Amino acid sequence: MIQRKQSLYILVAVILTVICLCSQIGTFTIVGLGVSRVYNLWYTLPLGGHRLATWPLMALLLVVASSGLYSIFLFRKRKIQALFCMLNVLLIIGWHICFFVVAQTVGEQSWGTVRFRPSWPAVLPVISLILFLLARKAILADEKLVRSVDRIR
Repeated sequence: MIQRKQSLYILVAVILTVICLCSQIGTFTIVGLGVSRVYNLWYTLPLGGHRLATWPLMALLLVVASSGLYSIFLFRKRKIQALFCMLNVLLIIGWHICFFVVAQTVGEQSWGTVRFRPSWPAVLPVISLILFLLARKAILADEKLVRSVDRIR
């Protein structure tokens, strides 16, 4: 039921999560070697190779996107839908923690002086987090409204 505002919030949050999933989320500038691009699944080495050290970022965003998409269709089970929204909020917080850890550990593994610069798609999970919180608030408001109407009958 996509007409409800919480379903629209969740849909936009899933779309932003998928955009972040497919985009470059940062760069490492290694003095003397070049630039290394960071994606959710891998990062490229300045000499052209790939390392899969960032796969936890991809796994977390895949779970967020799939559970968010699944929760849209739980419009009749509002309590479970609100629970899925809170789960996605926690997973996005976990993604940001992993993002910070990956930025620190990958930078330490490289040679020379390393400078990490996040790209703009790294902000999209924060917007998704806000949208999931707004959706949860609207879901709980709907549940409260349904309960009050049931009480009146």
